[in-house]
Amino acid sequence: MRQIALLIFLVFITGCSKENNTSHASGVFETEDVIVSALAAGEIIKFDVEEGSILKKGIVVGKIDDKQLQLKKLHLQNAVYSAETKLINIETQIAPVAEEVLKYKKEAARFTNLVKSNAANQKQLDDINSAYTATQKKYSASLDTMQKNNKAIENEINGLKIQIAQIEDNIQKSYIKAPIDGVVLTKYANAFEFAQTGKPLFKMADVSSLILRAYVTADILTQVKLGDKAEIMADFGKESMQKYTGNIIWISDKAEFTPKTIPTRDERSNLVYAVKIQVKNDGYLRKGMYGEVRFNNINAE
Repeated sequence: MRQIALLIFLVFITGCSKENNTSHASGVFETEDVIVSALAAGEIIKFDVEEGSILKKGIVVGKIDDKQLQLKKLHLQNAVYSAETKLINIETQIAPVAEEVLKYKKEAARFTNLVKSNAANQKQLDDINSAYTATQKKYSASLDTMQKNNKAIENEINGLKIQIAQIEDNIQKSYIKAPIDGVVLTKYANAFEFAQTGKPLFKMADVSSLILRAYVTADILTQVKLGDKAEIMADFGKESMQKYTGNIIWISDKAEFTPKTIPTRDERSNLVYAVKIQVKNDGYLRKGMYGEVRFNNINAE
C-alpha cells in the first residue's frame, strides 16, 4: 500500500507541474486496523462474525469452549467449602477454659481474703494460685493453637480463591468481544475450529474517521505542523471530487526516496515525508480511496 501511495504521489507531482494544481500533497485513505486474537485455547463453539458487520465495543461475538475451566472452578469451590468447615470457632471452643480461668481467679481472690482473716492457711492459697496460673497457661496455649490452625486454613482458602479468580479471568477470556466500535474487515476463523491462544480471529477498524497518508516534499514539510488543518479532496471516480476537512495528527521524521532506495545527490528532489491527516467520515469515504491535500496555512504558488 505504501509503494502504491508513493507512486500516486509521483504522478500527482508531475501533474501539478503541468497543470499548476494548487494541491500540496496526495495520498491514499487508510484505517487504523485492529486484529482481534483468541485470548484462550479451545474449540470455537460460537462465532457470529461476518465481513462488513458493524460491531459495538464490548459486544460478544463468539465463545471458546470453557467446559474444563468450569469444572476446575467447581472443584476448587468444593475445596474452599471443605477447608472452611475445618475452621475453629475459637470463641466457642475456648469458652470452657475461659470459665475455668475465671473460676480460679475468683477462688484466688477469696482465699487471699480468707488467709488475711486466718480462716485459711497459706498452702491452700498457694495451691489455688498454682491452679490459677496453670489454667491461664492452658488458656493461652489453647488460644494460640486454635489461632494458628485457623490462620493456616485461611491461607489455604485464600490460595484456592486466587486460583478461582485466575480461572474466572480465563473464562472471561473465552468470550470473543469487539474491542472497538467499527466494521469487520477480514474474518480469519470459523465456528468449530480449534483456536490457540493468540490465533487471529478477525480484523476490524473504526471507520468513523479515516487517515489520509499523504506524502509531502521537504519544502512543504517545513511549513506544516501537528494540529494544522487541511482541505482534502477525495476522489470518488469519474472526475467526481468531494471536499473534506482534516487535521494533521502525525508527521514522519524520516524521508523516503523514490523510486530508488539509495539516494544520490541528484535524487534529493525525490525526498518525500509521510504525513497522516485524520478526516471525519460521512459514510462515503472508503479505505484505499485517493485524496489530494491542501494545507490551509500555505499560500498557493
